[in-house]
Amino acid sequence: MKHEPITLGDKLAPVEPQKPRSSFGAWLRNTVYTILNLFVLTAIAALPLWWFLMRPDMSRNTMLGLLVVLIVFWVFVYRRRGTVYRGKKTTHPKIHSLLANDHQKFMRDLRLDAKTVIFDGSNIYHFGRDNGLDAQPLGAIAHQLRIEGYRVVCFFDANIFYTLIDHGAFPATQQHSVHLLQDIFGLRRDEIYVVPGGAQADQYVLNSLKYLPISFAVSNDQFRDYKKKYPSVMKGDQWRKGVLISKNEIKLQQHRFQTPVWVQ
Repeated sequence: MKHEPITLGDKLAPVEPQKPRSSFGAWLRNTVYTILNLFVLTAIAALPLWWFLMRPDMSRNTMLGLLVVLIVFWVFVYRRRGTVYRGKKTTHPKIHSLLANDHQKFMRDLRLDAKTVIFDGSNIYHFGRDNGLDAQPLGAIAHQLRIEGYRVVCFFDANIFYTLIDHGAFPATQQHSVHLLQDIFGLRRDEIYVVPGGAQADQYVLNSLKYLPISFAVSNDQFRDYKKKYPSVMKGDQWRKGVLISKNEIKLQQHRFQTPVWVQ
């Protein structure tokens, strides 16, 4: 009986390929080719010795010709035997990128029935930077939504550490670590996901929305380049909520905070 998935790990778990069933016909073919293989190898090894010891009325060229025929026959039998044994190649199921690149190992435990907010971390950080607030908007929104019962997942582009260094958040000599992002943004270790180099956080955000049924994104990015790829995700106006600042209050479009979030 198939059980409904409870967590994201259940939903994205790779399906193990079924092993091909063995049959009597395949076993019989394997046995015949194995016996033929041994027989021909024995004949190839014994023929020169028999000819040398017994010295039959057989010319050397005839013996060599017969030996070549046996070798050709053995190659045929060996190849056929190998084909029977190989069958279909064993394929290893591919792990979904959301799980494969999750170094904090928390994505697989996200419950599908939990409210989840997906942050486009780099985007919201740049929004805060443009308004002279740096990391404050992201941390403040995450804190408030956490209070309101949301599970927080924050995706950062791979270059986030270098961006923070350029902005003077920490010295270039300091080792890059998730702990730094925790301190700067007020996030928890199991809320931070730095995507691998060469990948875009946008796709991780949209994939999360695709597989987490009770979720929305926090981003000022319109994701216009992905409308054709994620039409079911980017439907309506509730899947993405932008951030704005009005009269020293940090607001979330399409969502009213239970408690106002003020600029400190």
